[in-house]
Amino acid sequence: MPISVLIINPNSSRSVTTGLEEVLKATAETTLTFYTAPADAPPSINDVTTGTLSAAVCFRDMVGKGLIDKYDGFLVSCFSDHPLVQMLREATKKPTIGILQAAITHSLLCGQRFGIVSTGSGYRYSRYSEVRAFLGGDSDKFGGLAMTSLGVVELREGSREHIERMMKKAGAELAGMGCDVIILGCAGMAGMESLIREGVIESGFGAVRVVDGNKAGVEMIAALVRLATE
Repeated sequence: MPISVLIINPNSSRSVTTGLEEVLKATAETTLTFYTAPADAPPSINDVTTGTLSAAVCFRDMVGKGLIDKYDGFLVSCFSDHPLVQMLREATKKPTIGILQAAITHSLLCGQRFGIVSTGSGYRYSRYSEVRAFLGGDSDKFGGLAMTSLGVVELREGSREHIERMMKKAGAELAGMGCDVIILGCAGMAGMESLIREGVIESGFGAVRVVDGNKAGVEMIAALVRLATE
């Protein structure tokens, strides 16, 4: 019987969920169901406040609908240390993963140094601190962030030409930092691997591996469910 995974978009922007639906495909081993946060959740998650608010709204809604009992595992599709991950882990022993954790784990196993393509602009202390917390401290394996100046919703609804230009630029920047693995640092970037690869090659760097935490997370959850039932 296929393993059932609930893919959770913890913001209320349906366009982000649509992007996930287009990229993540069920297999003979998994069935995927996609969840969008209720309308009273923030449309994008940009900081601690919007992350906390979105977690509270989603958790209340999921409990009320009995969703925690319905699925074998849960993927929280927000590239942050999202509070909903820990809330679900308190409520169930079923595998629950955030895409930040899934992407970093994948990257550590397939390359020497990883970097993250991020939304927004400027120094992102929160993202650096979240990566350090997951790694258990500073590590040369983390090359840093490349900011795109793009917003979460803009990634799905903005000018395609502008999105392509900024994603390619970010990929080249990280390759220039010595990163051989590049992580898509937002659920809204689902399906944009080719833009990163093109940006890297066009800038004269060698090929890199591009990691989407959504895809990695689905595979990890399926493996954890199988291992738990053996």
